[in-house]
Amino acid sequence: MERLRNFLTGVKDELKRVIWPRRELATKATISVIIFSLVVGIYLWILDIGFTKIISFILSLRGSL
Repeated sequence: MERLRNFLTGVKDELKRVIWPRRELATKATISVIIFSLVVGIYLWILDIGFTKIISFILSLRGSL
């Protein structure tokens, strides 16, 4: 139990030393991450559609043989 108490005291001390970002910076960073994630998601979605069409086309050629 003493080890846990020492650990939590250390955590509390470390958190006091952390330089937290201003609210404005945190908001801008969060918005940037959301926008980047949406762009990457849309890009991967378009790639998925393209590869699906290519595979379907190739498989349809095989079926007509």
